[in-house]
Amino acid sequence: MPAPQPDLPPIVDVAQAERLLGAGAIVLDTRSMVRFLADGHLAQAARVSWRIGTSGALTDGALGDPTAAASAFAALGVQSRLPVLVVGDWDAGWGEEGRVYWDLEYLGHTDVHVLRGGMQAWTGDRTRSPLRTFSGTVSAADFIAAPRSSARVTTADLAAAVGSAGPPLLLDVRERAEFAGATPYGERRGGHIPGAVSVPWRELLTGGVPATQGRAVVVTCTGGVRSGMAYLALRNANIVSIANYDAGMWGWTRSDNAVTNVP
Repeated sequence: MPAPQPDLPPIVDVAQAERLLGAGAIVLDTRSMVRFLADGHLAQAARVSWRIGTSGALTDGALGDPTAAASAFAALGVQSRLPVLVVGDWDAGWGEEGRVYWDLEYLGHTDVHVLRGGMQAWTGDRTRSPLRTFSGTVSAADFIAAPRSSARVTTADLAAAVGSAGPPLLLDVRERAEFAGATPYGERRGGHIPGAVSVPWRELLTGGVPATQGRAVVVTCTGGVRSGMAYLALRNANIVSIANYDAGMWGWTRSDNAVTNVP
């Protein structure tokens, strides 16, 4: 049986990715199907949409039933006993690989990693072998959900926390224009959650991790994708007490939850 690789950081470089492949890592590719087919992919990689486990509705990013989500991942080859390597578009995308990382960590997988720089980093060396060692049949029983409640915040939980005496550090990782009130992705109302701090997600990828001062951190965006990438960046910076609000502003603005559009 391949040895697990939990000693590797959440974000890995190419050499570390090769080590994961040697350990039989399941490879999930979050790029579009067009990019996956036209630009090539790692051998036996499974293409996965960031919407896996959600309702599929255009303005609904919240992960649905954990058992169903875990089964969907198992159908792609994910197993609890093998590491997972997630490959995407990195900063050319929307953070889809970070969202899949968060999905799997929330669902209880303990050995998930994302390739820094995405597929472009891998193909930069054309002589590199894309071989994987895993082959065989996978059933839903190979990955059973064991949700980590601390990694996720619901709308009700966040509404209660925002109005509490000791609220979490809420990082809104959308673009600053969205934070100030723009609604380019179908939110019912513009603005941001009261008390949120604007930290665009790409800044987190370049090392701009804010000081948490010991506070629990919640990351939010529109529908849990960019905040999933922010979650990954903060986990990679050894921030442990962090949760993703995967429903995002789509979920927040469906009810009468307060918003403000003052930067």
